[in-house]
Amino acid sequence: MLEYDNKYIRRLIQLDLVGGLSPEEKGKLEDWINESEAHRLLFCKIKKQLSINEIRNYLQTDVEDAWKKVREKTFGAPPVRPRIRPKWLKYAAVVLPVLLSITLWYTWKEEMKNKQATVARLNPVLTLDNGEKYQLDPEEQTEIYVNEEVKAYQAGGGLIYDTTARQEENKYNRIEVPRGSEYWIVLPDGTRVWLNAATELKYPVAFHAKERRVYLKGEAYFEVAKNKDKRFIVCCNDLEIEALGTTFDVKGYCDDHSVTTLLAEGSVKVSNKTDVTLLKPGEKVEYHKNKQTFTKSPISDMREIDFWRNNMLIFNSSSLAEIATTLERMYGVKVVFDSEKLKNVLFSGTIRNSSLHNVFYIISLTYPLTYELEGDTVRIGSSIN
Repeated sequence: MLEYDNKYIRRLIQLDLVGGLSPEEKGKLEDWINESEAHRLLFCKIKKQLSINEIRNYLQTDVEDAWKKVREKTFGAPPVRPRIRPKWLKYAAVVLPVLLSITLWYTWKEEMKNKQATVARLNPVLTLDNGEKYQLDPEEQTEIYVNEEVKAYQAGGGLIYDTTARQEENKYNRIEVPRGSEYWIVLPDGTRVWLNAATELKYPVAFHAKERRVYLKGEAYFEVAKNKDKRFIVCCNDLEIEALGTTFDVKGYCDDHSVTTLLAEGSVKVSNKTDVTLLKPGEKVEYHKNKQTFTKSPISDMREIDFWRNNMLIFNSSSLAEIATTLERMYGVKVVFDSEKLKNVLFSGTIRNSSLHNVFYIISLTYPLTYELEGDTVRIGSSIN
């Protein structure tokens, strides 16, 4: 009989769930599984993953009953060797919040699939504090062990951190969403964040300091978990965006000339080293990087706050050059113009973002431009000589 302690076996199973076993470790785990029927059954029950549809069906019933069904389906009756069981019951204690979050995000994920089907997309990358990297496939459901104390669950097209974990504050993770992709995450404090294409978010694996501080490059939509004792601050370029129980969007790409904050609910304070601007719901502020000045204005169309999450494109007298930059990030393509004059053509309108071809087709109805897709390059011309 193999003499492996429970902690070692648990570690092997954890690594197997995320595809991190070495050939030697995989052999040891297989030997342990084949040693007895009890081992095999326990391994299968732990590794088996519930489908999104099953989760949704469970959560349509009473929460307590749903949890009972989820627990029974995942773990079943106590295994033959009960000394292993307590470790996995501790593991199960955070499953229900994860399932609830998956359901909340499911509709958004299904909408994203329709848009993603039109172009080739790269997967986001999660980088842990120790430098270890994970490719985040939106179609997979798995568990990532951030460290010995913190776990994250990938399911429903996003990443959900275990909010019950206890960990030192100085450990940071980073998610990088490439061009042509989008992703969402539930931070350790319960804050929900949608990440647009070409976006990077750096955050602590636990919020134990006096404030909750994250670092953004790109665009993200935040639904901040309320905590009166801990400020939530988004650091973006030279700005700090402070929120209390707030829903807002921040767009601050490094190659843009400005950083824009749009507020849907709550209150937000946007500041640099010298100035402070307060926002009320329905207002936005644009920070001009070169001049280091703020311009506050009402939001004329509230859909502007999160149009990109709803597969919409909204342009207000935007130049084709500005539109091209947006589409390059969103679809992971390179837009090339046949002439500099075309870059200055203005377009206003709302487009249902079902495909790259659809976007250019709608624009071509207002101006006689031509477009041709060659691999990952879009060439824009004009039918007027």
